[in-house]
Amino acid sequence: MNELEEKREISIDNKIFYKDDIISLFKLFNKLSNEILDKSKKIKREELIQKEWKESNIEERDIDQSHSRLEFTSSDNSTYTGSLDQILDEDAIFRNINITEINLYFAEYVFDSQFKIRIIQSDSSPSYVSVEGQDRTWVNGTIRLVEDFLSTCRNQSTFVKKFQILIITLTILILVLFLLILIEFFIKTQLLFPKIVAKLFTKDLIFFIIVLSLITTTPAIFIYKGLKKLFQKIEIQTGKD
Repeated sequence: MNELEEKREISIDNKIFYKDDIISLFKLFNKLSNEILDKSKKIKREELIQKEWKESNIEERDIDQSHSRLEFTSSDNSTYTGSLDQILDEDAIFRNINITEINLYFAEYVFDSQFKIRIIQSDSSPSYVSVEGQDRTWVNGTIRLVEDFLSTCRNQSTFVKKFQILIITLTILILVLFLLILIEFFIKTQLLFPKIVAKLFTKDLIFFIIVLSLITTTPAIFIYKGLKKLFQKIEIQTGKD
């Protein structure tokens, strides 16, 4: 077949995937892949019959021109692959392993179809769904069903990313206030404390606050990055923790 191909791609952002979501995604991927595969098998069978093959001699391997791969990676960088049935039978995988990346791939060569799903727990690496092939009805229908599925998944909070400047600023203010209280405590208790710091604190408070703000900027940024890591763009919730 030499028809024009259509390609559709959607990005996956700000989503949380739980065990049930992953299993449902695997099943949807399998269903949609089999849908175009059944059509391609039918076409291939007809082509072989036209070439004077006896229908009784046509075997599955003669008409199944497809390739699929299910693969996921754990937090210790171990990679697991297998068929859908194998993975779903191994329920312990989802209970005991912290999955950080999921890759689903299907291709068949009658309609030049490809179906890819990549979900990675990260703030920088892209997660996406890509569908292409000569059967435009299948391509558009597949994208629509995947979008419907994603709409049922829980949204990740975007508060940390949306209010980045505010969070860092407030963190700096809190750290500065904490240091000011600490310094005042040391001065009042008359512990050994550098006289120059005490003078700065009492005579030029504004300058001293500016200095403390510069000092606390780095730890404030580290605190923000820690919060951002807790609310990654894509979060996969499997494993014991």
